[in-house]
Amino acid sequence: MPSERGAQSVCRRLAMAGRRMSGRRGTSKAVLGLVVGGAAGRVLYVRQGEAFAPSLRPAGSQQAAELGLDAAVAGSLSLRGTSATVTAGSHGNARPQTSAAFLGCGALGAGAVLAKVATRRRRRVTMAATGVTSSAVAGQGEDGVRAKRASKRKAVATETQLVTDVNPLDGPDGTYQVGIDFGGWLQSADEEVEAKDLRVEGELPAWLRGSLVHAGPAKFEFGDDEFVDWVDGQAMLYRVRFLGEGKCEYRNQWLDTSNHRAHRTAGRIAVRETCSRPTLPNPLDRFMYMFEPPNNENGNLHISKFAGGKRCCSMSVGSSLLEFTLTDMKTLGKVNFNDELCEGGPLIFHAEPHVDPVTGEWFTCAIQLVVDLDNFGLKPEYVVYSIEPTAPQEPGAELARRLITRIETEHPSPVHTIALTQKYIVMIQIPYPLNWDGMLNAEKKWLLTGEYEGNLNDYNTWEPHRPTLIRLIDRVTGEQVAPFEADPFFFFHVINAFEEEDVVTLDVVCYNEPPVGFPLRQAKSGDVEDWRGGGGEVRRFKMNVATGELTCTGWPDNCFDEPKVNPKVDGVRHRYSFGVIDDNGMLRLTKQDHETHEVVKWSDQDVSRELPWQPVFVPEPYNEREDAGVLLSFVRDQPTGNTFCVVVNTETMKECARIHFPEGHHIPLHGHGTWMQGDL
Repeated sequence: MPSERGAQSVCRRLAMAGRRMSGRRGTSKAVLGLVVGGAAGRVLYVRQGEAFAPSLRPAGSQQAAELGLDAAVAGSLSLRGTSATVTAGSHGNARPQTSAAFLGCGALGAGAVLAKVATRRRRRVTMAATGVTSSAVAGQGEDGVRAKRASKRKAVATETQLVTDVNPLDGPDGTYQVGIDFGGWLQSADEEVEAKDLRVEGELPAWLRGSLVHAGPAKFEFGDDEFVDWVDGQAMLYRVRFLGEGKCEYRNQWLDTSNHRAHRTAGRIAVRETCSRPTLPNPLDRFMYMFEPPNNENGNLHISKFAGGKRCCSMSVGSSLLEFTLTDMKTLGKVNFNDELCEGGPLIFHAEPHVDPVTGEWFTCAIQLVVDLDNFGLKPEYVVYSIEPTAPQEPGAELARRLITRIETEHPSPVHTIALTQKYIVMIQIPYPLNWDGMLNAEKKWLLTGEYEGNLNDYNTWEPHRPTLIRLIDRVTGEQVAPFEADPFFFFHVINAFEEEDVVTLDVVCYNEPPVGFPLRQAKSGDVEDWRGGGGEVRRFKMNVATGELTCTGWPDNCFDEPKVNPKVDGVRHRYSFGVIDDNGMLRLTKQDHETHEVVKWSDQDVSRELPWQPVFVPEPYNEREDAGVLLSFVRDQPTGNTFCVVVNTETMKECARIHFPEGHHIPLHGHGTWMQGDL
């Protein structure tokens, strides 16, 4: 948590900003107040004389309370559940009629951040979707669930102001506070839902028919046990069906894995996850458990289709490939491989798979620890392989992978994504190797005490004295060009790569160092001051395979990530990419022009409350224009916790429609998704 001195400093700056703004009257611009309680990262939205406080809780600092605005600016809060209404205080400045809301919150140990923003009004009616069926997770009473669902079906009319822009200069010291309610976003999901005839605002393109499928961690605790890291959350599948004629359906369902069944049956963490270990009070039991092979069943991050697009799988950082059927979302279990890769031990740290949009061949790479009998140890290797489109298409059928190459390395680091050109697989090896000492220390502490404190950052060590290696691997033969050495950078996502004569161009989102990683409990608490939600810097690398020359040009200060391109330009020259940008503390859907460096944002987003994540590009059929299509993204409405799927025209970045999921249905922070055209 931030220090007491840090809390005082934050609240002092917030109070000064509030006093500067409190004297301004008659302004035609609405004021968005963010109340940060005790520098804990909690967000309070104030509009039209109403305050919405996701996961609001009292601050733990008397000094911070004394530095609050008290009643000198606005008055007091009358709290009701998670909402609050501003009432007039000693100065009578807080009236619902005014276009500026000033808030005093000394009792909560908070200051007010007053950021002047351009707004426009619109009325929005929220109501529950019809035809909803739901089933609770184990341990919840049916009567309580029914009552909960009944309360959610009440139609509520509310008037809001749409905040479409954020000016950081209007915040304290020229900054804008991070406006993401992690405490609410990282709560566990509690039910499976099937909803037909979803409420749709706007107009869906007539050609948009198919399924949007996401996976994500959704269950973070069992009994009194809580997972250490977000990536350990048990996997949930989410599916939105676009049926045509403005009709949509939604369903979410747990990925039925041996890991989840074991946790649920035991009522505690019962088996090993990537960053968590089972609760075993007896040291002897812990010692014996260290010799049990991991189940590796928790595919909660990546969704893809393989075997020529006929079979579906979900996978994760430390998970095997888990197959499911799209029609009923039934889990079939681990993909049934029978090939030489099965003999070398488990594959770990899989890269997000990349499917060739033309051939349908499925590519990835992973790390395999091969037993080295000569040196009595383990020898790490990268394993690059594919699943060919001619593989058996029957769900659950046995198949063999095509081994493309093995790459021995003394410094194996996880590879999050790869790129494809027409000839090469592009693989980036960053100077962030596995930290064997850190892993062993975490295991030793668990063995001795029963407490495990490792997370993904502890599993690796940043070594900026070594270069980043960019490897070009022939897709057919596995032969490599001599690796290109770049200045050290960290990355998650490649945007695209393409070849022109002897030059391979690679666009990638780069960080100068690994972003700060937060254990789950810390993130839930709101202690995420250093979190950069939107990402890093786009850089373009040009590699001449004839001369070995590498050049790099940057696109600084655009803070972009989660990139997508039109699949029609995947592996060939592109102009546009689409993703999420950090706009002074709030996430925005954006379109990036790589020729002009112009950035266009989703114009209808209310940045004071609407939080988009993990967009998916859907190309318009039979249209060769690169930016012809739509962007689909799950959007969390932070004050209410509700979620909708926005449909944005990728040519104009204007909103076409939004599809409302059942009211009160919670979708936690989720992983990557994919579009399955025509699959209903």
